[in-house]
Amino acid sequence: MMVCVGNYYAMSPRITIRRFPEVRSVELKGKPHFADYNLVAKRWGGYVYPWIVAMARAYPWLEEIRLKRMVVTDESLELISKSFNNFKVLVFSSCEGFTTDGLAAIAANCM
Repeated sequence: MMVCVGNYYAMSPRITIRRFPEVRSVELKGKPHFADYNLVAKRWGGYVYPWIVAMARAYPWLEEIRLKRMVVTDESLELISKSFNNFKVLVFSSCEGFTTDGLAAIAANCM
């Protein structure tokens, strides 16, 4: 089962997990579309870390995360790499905030 949260501000991780308890794939969209054109303040939000923390507890079987216009830190990527036993797919679209260190954690721990 896949769940797509088209506006991650519209629903909290807690409510999403309660409503969809057996998810294997999650798609989160953060900042509004006009963020692609630099029309959103730099520190406006879109942080994925609270969602990753919640999903790590609720969905240890999670296989796929798709993120669009989110702030993804190296800490978030490291948590992903250590939290999901059968993790297979990580997709970024217009995401920011991570470095090669975070990608290295994914490469080292997700097989």
